[in-house]
Amino acid sequence: MQNTIQDKLPVYSFNCFTKEQVKEINKRIKNDVGELEKQDPSYTASSVSKIGEFFHVSCVPLMDLIHPWLYQCQQINRETFGYDIYWLFHLEYLNYNVYGENGEYGWHIDANPAKTLIDMKLTCLLNLSEEPYEGGEFYKINNPNKNVKFTSGMGIVFNSLIAHKVTPVTKGKRITLTYFAEGPSWK
Repeated sequence: MQNTIQDKLPVYSFNCFTKEQVKEINKRIKNDVGELEKQDPSYTASSVSKIGEFFHVSCVPLMDLIHPWLYQCQQINRETFGYDIYWLFHLEYLNYNVYGENGEYGWHIDANPAKTLIDMKLTCLLNLSEEPYEGGEFYKINNPNKNVKFTSGMGIVFNSLIAHKVTPVTKGKRITLTYFAEGPSWK
């Protein structure tokens, strides 16, 4: 079997927040950020099953709480990937993703084809689930039979071009926050 670039690109997971901190982040998102802006349904990979509630949230009002997660994402980029990334948190929006029962996101890559001078380089995920859930496992293409550990308070960072999926949630709610780290077009 021939190795591909996807086989060589790692997925990093790390513990970042306690249950109390996760609750505080969710509370801030729901109460202090204001009305959540629903994500446009077309803002998804084409021909992919994406079931759940998806919102855009401004990064600025959350910075004092989520800084440790974003700092760790930057550190992983510096030590491992070395990608040229803008890190413009004061201009950015995050995706707040709520997968209830039967919520899922089929195989896809993260990219924004509408932007020609900027490419998505890293996908940074934070698990904000307050209660245990079943299903909703994260898989990457180069190891499709082994899920990546991703529980409440954990972060994951990976190259946005790695195909990945979230399996259907069978019980409870899986809640995540996503930051797409962008930079100049790949060369």
